[in-house]
Amino acid sequence: MRISIAMGLAALTLSVLAGCSSFQLAEQRKETIVDSISPNAVTVTFCGNAYMDQKEVEKYALQRASREALSKGCSHFIVVRKDDKSKICSLSSGMNKRHPSNAPPVKNSGYVTSSEFVEPNVTLTIQCVPKGEKIPEGAIDAQEYLRENFPGLEE
Repeated sequence: MRISIAMGLAALTLSVLAGCSSFQLAEQRKETIVDSISPNAVTVTFCGNAYMDQKEVEKYALQRASREALSKGCSHFIVVRKDDKSKICSLSSGMNKRHPSNAPPVKNSGYVTSSEFVEPNVTLTIQCVPKGEKIPEGAIDAQEYLRENFPGLEE
């Protein structure tokens, strides 16, 4: 009898954790997706894990955007659009919920309960500025961004 109760509890625990696969891979899961829109425009999506905050996720998305701009022979890029696609993952229900964009800041706000964690995610749509073209106001120097934020990182 005790064995069947223990096995039942173990199965229940596994099913709850399986409902939110990000929890299982919270330490390892970091994913970058790059999609070309046109020769000089791409979207960069960086999916973080439960141990990253939104600011860190944006930093890594900009790192990849910088690398994409440089690989296209461009010195600068402009972030045309930024979408926060973070989710709150609930361990108690095994369901993912969308993080409302008008919700209060997640960290230390009381919005996330002890059985929930944030899976940060950002998508940047960037327009690359080819070398030699006039650099628009607000453009990010790709090489400079990498040098300042990721010193020692080879291109």
